[in-house]
Order: sequence, then structure tokens, then C-alpha cells
Amino acid sequence: MALQSTTRGYKGRGRFILKPIGGGRPFELGNVTGFTESIEVDRQSRQDYTTAAGGELDVDENVSSFTFEATCNDITPKNIAAGFLANLEKIGAQSVADEVVESWPGTRVGFRYLPDPDQAVTIAVADDTTWTATTEVAAGAVLVDTTEAYLATTGGETGATEPTWPGGNGTVTDGAVVWQHIGAATLVAGDDYDRTPHGIRVKDVPVNIAYPDDETMVPLKATYERNPQYLIQALAASQQLFELRWEGLNSVDSGNPLHATYFRVKLSPTSGFQRHGGDDFAELTLSGTVLADENRTGAGLSKFVEMAMI
Repeated sequence: MALQSTTRGYKGRGRFILKPIGGGRPFELGNVTGFTESIEVDRQSRQDYTTAAGGELDVDENVSSFTFEATCNDITPKNIAAGFLANLEKIGAQSVADEVVESWPGTRVGFRYLPDPDQAVTIAVADDTTWTATTEVAAGAVLVDTTEAYLATTGGETGATEPTWPGGNGTVTDGAVVWQHIGAATLVAGDDYDRTPHGIRVKDVPVNIAYPDDETMVPLKATYERNPQYLIQALAASQQLFELRWEGLNSVDSGNPLHATYFRVKLSPTSGFQRHGGDDFAELTLSGTVLADENRTGAGLSKFVEMAMI
């Protein structure tokens, strides 16, 4: 039996699908809580000056823009990439070795990638120099002698012979350089740091490493297993062209279907995204412009959007 409309009351529901023009897999925007279209016109009129009442003799209107705004509360990697004009890369599990990070006592240290929480993490002091006679060393340089780590608290030129490296957080003068023992080269989970979903948090008072003071940075190197994830590089892509298709339903007309195809749209950067906080679910606002599709030819055919409804 053919579908029939029983009311012209209207509550739109449905799905929005973006398909990259030029090739690429279509993807759904997910749960779109609002979609609003706006057509703006440039309007010129010829006024009637022959009577006291005035009025218009002629009017000329030309469409200046056809835009839309979609509000989504499905926050997906593809939605975020679309709203932030981002390059999107899906990366798999992989071992990451000796990623160098900065650390201070009592601070959270984030890794570049989200780590797999079920896999081990190894944290060690990241050395950036080896001892060489009569060589310039900058303050803050880090040296590892076998299993112990040393920080140059004073820079300068090293001496002619290698010093005897102290323990117990002691110091040694090496030519013009002052080295301080800062502890074991390998840190211990639970003693020196705790795991976080993003990396580690260094203990306020670590057991096996001694920071010279709260303001001195000690570089660490992290070895861990990367969790499969998406990398989203914001504002790194050009504005892409899409075909936008709406598979609509009228919820007050027995769910009768409607559809609309916007043949050529260009997305703009998002005008709103609450990344953090608030009691409501986050929403991502996507806005774009409906452009003319010059490939649409034929009498009476729209170059912008075609709609169908019962």
C-alpha cells in the first residue's frame, strides 16, 4: 500500500550522511539534535515617489548565500575532524620506545599517544650527553653512568679526566662543570610515579630519583604500548566539499519518510564545542555553505538541493 500523509504537522527526525566529493567513504553525523537552513538575499527596490503614500514600484532579490547549521551530540573522530578542518588518521597498536618527556616532582606527564592500560610502562632518566674530556656542557645536561643518573647543575667545560661519580645525591666538580647525582637511572612504578590514563604522575617525593628542587626539570624517557586510536590534526586540512544527504522521518506523520540531497556543500570551522564541563551532553556545531553544483543541468532542476516528501 502506498504511503500517504495524514497530517501536515511536522517534527523532523532522521540521519545525516556526508559523502566526500571526489571519493571517500560516506559517514553519518550521528545524533543530530538540530539542523537549520538559512537563505540570505540581496534586495534592491525602486520606490514610488509620485504619491504621498509611497511604496515600491519594483523589487529585485538575488540569493547571496545558502547556509546551514547542524548540532550533533554524537562526538566522533570524524565529526570532530569535520568541525575542526582536521586531518584524521587511525593508528593501531604499536610499541613506543624511549619517548622523551619533561618532568618535575608532583606533576602529571602525558605521553604523545594514549597508552594501553593493560601493558607495562618503563620509565627511565633520559640522558642527553656522555662524558668527554674538555668538552662544553650546558647546565641542565643529563648523564647516565651505568645505572646512575647525573644532572649538570652548573655548565662549563669538563675536566681532563673523568671524575669519580658520587652516589647518595652528592655532587662532584668536573673542570667547570658541577654534576649532581639524582638517583637511579630507572624509575620504579609506585615508588617514583603512578600510572594515569594519559601517561604518569611523578610522586611528590620520589624514592629513587631526587630532583634538585621543584623548579628543575629532569627529562625522562617512556617505553610503552600505544593503544589503537585516532589522531586529529586540527586546522590542518582545507575546507572539503561534500554531498550531504538527509534521510528524514516525520515523527508526527506515522514516521513517513522524507529526504533531501544537498549536492555540494563546504563545511566551515565549528562555531561551538564545549570540550569540558557542564551538566548536559556536549554538542558540536557544524556549519556550512550550500554551493551550486554546475553538473546539475536540465530545465527546472535545482543546482543546490532536491527534496522529496509524501
